[in-house]
Amino acid sequence: MLGALALVRLAAQDVTVGEPVWFSPEAAPDKLPEITSKQNLEYPQELEKAEVLGYVIAQHYIDAAGTTSGLGTDGTNQRFQSTIEAQQWEMTPAKRLGQPVPARIFIPAIFNPKSASVKGPSATPRLLSVAPALTSERAAASGGSLMVPMRLNLDATGAITQATPEDPKVNEKVLSAVQEALKKWRFAPARANGQAVATELVVPVICLPSIATLGKLIPPKATNTAAPLYPRTMRRYGLNGTVRLRFVINAEGQVINPVVVRSSNPALEESAITTVLQWRFRPGRVDAKPVKTQAEISIVFRVKGSEEPFALTIEKDQSKLPPEFRYDTPAKLLGVLLPVYPYALRQAGVTGSAKAVVTINTRGQVASVKLISADRPEFGLALTAALEGFAFEPALKNGNPVPQLVNFEQQFDSTELPDKAGDALLEFEKKPEGKIATASMLDHPLKVLSQRRPHFPLALTQPGAKGEALIEILVDQNGHARLPRIVSASADAFGYAAAQAAATWYFKPPLAGGKPAIVRVRVPVEFSTRLTPDPTPVASGSE
Repeated sequence: MLGALALVRLAAQDVTVGEPVWFSPEAAPDKLPEITSKQNLEYPQELEKAEVLGYVIAQHYIDAAGTTSGLGTDGTNQRFQSTIEAQQWEMTPAKRLGQPVPARIFIPAIFNPKSASVKGPSATPRLLSVAPALTSERAAASGGSLMVPMRLNLDATGAITQATPEDPKVNEKVLSAVQEALKKWRFAPARANGQAVATELVVPVICLPSIATLGKLIPPKATNTAAPLYPRTMRRYGLNGTVRLRFVINAEGQVINPVVVRSSNPALEESAITTVLQWRFRPGRVDAKPVKTQAEISIVFRVKGSEEPFALTIEKDQSKLPPEFRYDTPAKLLGVLLPVYPYALRQAGVTGSAKAVVTINTRGQVASVKLISADRPEFGLALTAALEGFAFEPALKNGNPVPQLVNFEQQFDSTELPDKAGDALLEFEKKPEGKIATASMLDHPLKVLSQRRPHFPLALTQPGAKGEALIEILVDQNGHARLPRIVSASADAFGYAAAQAAATWYFKPPLAGGKPAIVRVRVPVEFSTRLTPDPTPVASGSE
């Protein structure tokens, strides 16, 4: 049975992770799984100004050997959910009478905004513990989680004195389950000038299937796996890397809908997706019946014969650097974005180069990119958009993180940016018989499998900033987005940031008349310092 939630035990800034909770019709074992992996959790920066309070419920299956499988994640906010999904969860197996046994559990993770800080004389309520509602009612046919927004009245001790649904038409059985779950919630009270005060707030309550409806689960097992191929375009850097994928294993044991959860190198993602689509599994079963299950796996890419094939060299004479930029250990490159060759220049066979200096902050993030030179303005814009997506371990001075300035140069030609698939499509476009479909000609609308959000251009970042771009792409027979081109943009930087992101997108392979097709689509992309929906492909007017 589902007992009261344990007190939260792991904390990282404004994120707290609770103890695993048993979630199975069987009696709980003597010892539940314990989290052993280090959690690197931070409150999403893009939600800081909105002061959003919320939480996530992550379900897992841990077999007797300690192998952890993700069974789904539900969150009150997509950003919170993505943060938890990006974590690699490692746990010890459950034990019954001292022997390891399988376990089905869920883990709560709470995201409190800075306004709920324990410091300072005034604060909003701080959520301390949560419990999902358990109900046999299912979510709407649209797919997402069943959540019930509730208006909570809290007294000066933080206790819930009244809970009212925002939607008065909510199902009575669901509301009863929600009210029961709220009995396990705990808050630290709001404060005003150092005194605890009563207040109210609205928080969604996540609903999970009731335990009585859960059947006995046997997770899927891999029967045929292929090793990934290291992309040719990454050989220049030669970096090791890992791509974490989430996908569905259908009742036939095939992999469908692979989505990138986390990636140290975006340039490795296409190879990772291609690899896992070739895998086969013995499907998961519930009460001996094959079912679709969700799984996560890390695809590891390693360079043979070299531990660190690409390294930033130490600048011996640092006397001309500002004191804050001097270091004894240089930053370490972790992840790259290969620049997108500007479409018109690539099509015309124009080559050239661009140089820029990057400022890496103490968190290993790119804080700014200053263009030094570019043979063509387009090359400079493309290099800037790529560099803003690089990831590093920060430089060190006496063991402490410090910022660093790094020079980068990129040559735009077929040697430095090889792309055989893109070259083939360029030639295909030129042929009279090279028929490219429009979205309206497809048997089914394009379905996104992996869609990286564009970086907001650093040079344009300011409170309330926003922009837009319209990108055109070709989606090939395998579902890969190719040859992104900028149709229009409110500023050049928005266009190149959108094109850079589009180059990593992946779709369910398109079909026209039951046959694999190449389709041209246009994608409007909105940029805002506030949250915006994921860009959606629309039909292109060109053939």
